[in-house]
Amino acid sequence: MIKSLNKKVAGTSPSKAWFPATHTHVMGYPSNVCIIMITLLVDYFNPISQKSYDELLFQLQFHQLTCSCGHSGCLSIHGYYHRSIKSPSGLLRLRICRVICSLCGHTHALLPSTMVPYSQISLPEQVDLITSYEKEQNPSPIMVSNPSIDESNYRYIISKYLLYWKQRLLAERIILLEPLLLTRKCMLMFSLQFMQIKCTPNILFLNTT
Repeated sequence: MIKSLNKKVAGTSPSKAWFPATHTHVMGYPSNVCIIMITLLVDYFNPISQKSYDELLFQLQFHQLTCSCGHSGCLSIHGYYHRSIKSPSGLLRLRICRVICSLCGHTHALLPSTMVPYSQISLPEQVDLITSYEKEQNPSPIMVSNPSIDESNYRYIISKYLLYWKQRLLAERIILLEPLLLTRKCMLMFSLQFMQIKCTPNILFLNTT
C-alpha cells in the first residue's frame, strides 16, 4: 500500500523554490569546462530505445546546433557515455552522444526530450505518476506497466515535484496535461527539463529533422 504524501510543503512559493547548485565538469578538462545539456525535441509518446535515439542522431542537422557560447556550426561528436533507463523489460542501457565546441571547448550531452537529466525514469512516466498523485489516483497501474518502477521511485518523484517544481508550474501556469508544451515552457522559463533537479544548463533544440 502506497502511503499518501502531504501536498503542503513548506517554503515552496515561487520566490522560495530553488534547485541545488551543480556544475558537471568533464574529466581531463580544465575546471572551467563543463557538460551542458542539449535537449532534442521529439515525439512525447515515442518510447525510448537505442534504435530511436540513433535514428534521432542520424536525422540531426549538427551544423544547426548552437553552443552555449552563442556560435553555431562549431559542434562535432566528441564521444559517448552510457545512461540507464528503467524500461518495462528492465534496465535499458543507452549510448548517449556528446559533442564538443571547437571555439570554447564546452561539451554537450545530446538528450531526447523524453529523458530527464540524471534520472532513470522517463519524462512521460514521471508526468503520469505526478498526474495520478494530483488526481488522487492509485499509481499502481503505471508501476504494473513498468515493473522497473517501484513505490520508492514513486515517493521520490513526488517529493521532488513538491519541493522543486509544483509551485513553479503554478506560477507560470504550466499545465501537466499539455505534454507538447511542458518541455518547451520549462526550458523557456527555467532552462531546465521538467523534473530536472540538478541545475546543469540545458538548451532546447527544436529542429531535429
